[in-house]
Amino acid sequence: MNDSWKRWEGQLVNGEFPLLRFLGGSEHSSVFLVDKSVGGKPQVAIKLIPATSVDANDQLREWKVAADLDHPNVIRVFESGRCELGGADFLYVLTEYAEEDLSQILPQRALTDEETRQVLAAVLKALAYIHGKGLVHGRVKPSNILAAGDVVKMSSDSLRSAGEGKRQQREKSVYDAPETASGQLGPSADVWSLGVTLVEVLTQRLPVLDSVQGRELTLPAGIPEPFREMARRCLQVHPGSRWTVAEIAARLAGKAEARRPQTLQGEPAAQAGREAAATPSSDAGDQKKSAKWPYALALVAVMVVAAVLILRPKPPVSPSEAPTGVSALHPASPDVAGSAGGSPEASAASAQAEPEETSDQGGNDEMLTKAGGRGGVVTRVIPRVSPGARHTITGKIRVLVKVNVDAAGNVTQARLQSAGPSKYFARLALEAARGWKFKPVLANGQAIASEWVVRFGFSRRRIEGSAERTAP
Repeated sequence: MNDSWKRWEGQLVNGEFPLLRFLGGSEHSSVFLVDKSVGGKPQVAIKLIPATSVDANDQLREWKVAADLDHPNVIRVFESGRCELGGADFLYVLTEYAEEDLSQILPQRALTDEETRQVLAAVLKALAYIHGKGLVHGRVKPSNILAAGDVVKMSSDSLRSAGEGKRQQREKSVYDAPETASGQLGPSADVWSLGVTLVEVLTQRLPVLDSVQGRELTLPAGIPEPFREMARRCLQVHPGSRWTVAEIAARLAGKAEARRPQTLQGEPAAQAGREAAATPSSDAGDQKKSAKWPYALALVAVMVVAAVLILRPKPPVSPSEAPTGVSALHPASPDVAGSAGGSPEASAASAQAEPEETSDQGGNDEMLTKAGGRGGVVTRVIPRVSPGARHTITGKIRVLVKVNVDAAGNVTQARLQSAGPSKYFARLALEAARGWKFKPVLANGQAIASEWVVRFGFSRRRIEGSAERTAP
């Protein structure tokens, strides 16, 4: 189905919204990046739904309600309506573009306790706001917990009025509360979904249905407190027995009085003997497929609320460089981004790196002659990462970019040779590599074009950038 959606790339929606890039989809919907400034955002996302697959009037009404919402942890809805593509009728909704979502992290590793705490805090604020407007989210799960710039946000295109039945028939999943089988949705159903999500982000596993009771969920072992208690309180079979969003938030803040003095009914995983390792999660969301989105640790830098990736040059540790292979290191230091979160202006996902000139000693011609005309680097651009973002990285993320360099030493083409595990870091590396400048390679005394591989390494301690000539 994705191939079918992808063919719409380059098309115009209503003659004004160009579908720049296909981001993901399912049988029922697709999402594209739109290269047009809307609502003060340079790029937005557009979701397309076949008009025949839903009650069009109800869907447009709910999107209109969502467009009136204004909360820092809720994705903004700018516009919605009807359109035609290829002779077929669609509904569309324009929303704030989010670079990543939580489901892209979990195939690689679980979140740490602190990461979970920060993400959960943002989600609870969003849900409290949504519920306060008489709405329910309806699809709380990792793929709908997003990062727009440096802020964690909840999706908003599936919101509906509390008490309203399900509009679209789809296969029931573990994220759906038991009472949704009757078609009714309320805030307590979102709490159930949040409990499932909480288990998943901490363990990379989903709770499983108890084989004896048939309705209760068994939690995987190894969930630390207070998250285990939260999950148990969220996953009560009876909606009235579940904690509210306010009670979860109070417990997260360490307020013991938030606990209800009640005996849990149908409490899942109440006995240690019932704990068992559940099967790994294979449902990463309706619009994200693991084969399409091979992300890894870099996404965590976004999901920890202020994990901001900023492209900015910084002088290398050592000015020395080899003729055919040079590198620059950015050690982790308090001034990397000014602050852990960075300013809103600096943390914009679209921020571009500015080239920094590195002067050679003794003149280019003399150096080229002594080096046998093998070339070198005169300008490098290194992505700059905030301390908070760097702290979340485990191990090292490597990205290789192959660049074509003309006789003047300018990069004329850059393409990923090895994207590494993260689309986000790969994009930053690719953009940075385009700003590199090189000393021309000499052949018979004449400057000629050359090819180089620019290597970037992202770790907690430093960011590395090096170049190696591969041709001629």
